[in-house]
Amino acid sequence: SWLPTTLCNLDCRYCYLADRKNDRRMTPAVARAVAASVRRWLSSRAVEVIWHGGEPLAAGRDHLGLLFDQFADVEVSHSIQTNAVLIDEAWSAWLAERHVRVGVSIDGAECDNEARVDFAGRPAFRRIERGIRRLVADGHPVSVIAVVSDPTPERARRLYQAVAELGARWLGVNIEECE
Repeated sequence: SWLPTTLCNLDCRYCYLADRKNDRRMTPAVARAVAASVRRWLSSRAVEVIWHGGEPLAAGRDHLGLLFDQFADVEVSHSIQTNAVLIDEAWSAWLAERHVRVGVSIDGAECDNEARVDFAGRPAFRRIERGIRRLVADGHPVSVIAVVSDPTPERARRLYQAVAELGARWLGVNIEECE
């Protein structure tokens, strides 16, 4: 897993990334070094490079494309883990053109996404939902990762129903860590 940028457009209350307000970008040289390091694995297994962050789309299509291009002669698949807020028609087309698998971070129904806010404290759910619906409408097989603070049977039912209604094909659950 690799961070194309530390920058994120959201300020989720449970986020552990301290540098999410800063745009510290991975350089092409680092991506090239990663590509070189995975070559030795290709003879025995498939390799998937998962770009997460921060918000990987905050790096922009040009920069993210430049990083992907460092893998041009290495047979890997690319995935991103995004909050989907920036997904629009252009991003969806770019992801399809590059055959990028898409995972979205959303915590289920709107009532379960109170921790997902922007830096002004505004809820992000509707923007995330819009991005997911765009991806699904454009034929992307979307996976979801949800952070769950209250792992109860009712919460599990609500989560599964919300994710199924959004059209996601896979669901991963992270139980929120409390220290």
